[in-house]
Amino acid sequence: MIIIKEFTLFGIEHFIYILGYGSLAILALYLPKIFKFNIDKFAKFSGYFILIEKLIELIYRYIVFNESLTNLLPFNMCNYTLILAAIMMIFRSNKIFNLVYFWSIGAILAIMTPDIRIAFPNYSNISFFMTHYYIYFAVFYGLKYFRFTITFNALKKAYIYINGIMLVLFPLNFLLDTNYMFLKKKPLSSPMDFLGPWPYYIISLEVVMIILFTLMYLPFRKKALKTL
Repeated sequence: MIIIKEFTLFGIEHFIYILGYGSLAILALYLPKIFKFNIDKFAKFSGYFILIEKLIELIYRYIVFNESLTNLLPFNMCNYTLILAAIMMIFRSNKIFNLVYFWSIGAILAIMTPDIRIAFPNYSNISFFMTHYYIYFAVFYGLKYFRFTITFNALKKAYIYINGIMLVLFPLNFLLDTNYMFLKKKPLSSPMDFLGPWPYYIISLEVVMIILFTLMYLPFRKKALKTL
């Protein structure tokens, strides 16, 4: 029998998760230096590992919690960012990194206001935080070891592509009765509560996204100016 403990948003355990998993991500980032691992092989290993781990999570949720297949499709922002992050690590792709870097901002929202109600040590809870922190592990790995860079053109592509995905998912949510990327309704107890009712919060998110993407680009713009 599986014992399910309820997750409490902003409870003591939530902050322990943030610090604990964050510390593990930092430790993993420095493992190649500590143990002199080959950075490409370690990156590939981590990419394949996280893809398999995510698949196991989806199977677990389908079998244990009887979640519908339509709700297990990888159409949430963090899910396809995670998949791209793994592919980026496997193939050492700067082009994919350009998208992962900007889209990773969604993982912060997910970690701070997770859309889960099950606490540790349930596997779905462990996998949720592990996969979201992997996105940031991959971003910093790309910056630290692969020396990936970001251009203003990458910012534009990240914004255009994410909106293209939203245009596809908007009608799909109504067709499948899902809520991918929260386009149909807001998650419970999240910063989106301050962005207005549906559908106006979607427009507000567009503005917020432009601001955040611009801020994320600024460090690279300064580097580019220094090289001129």
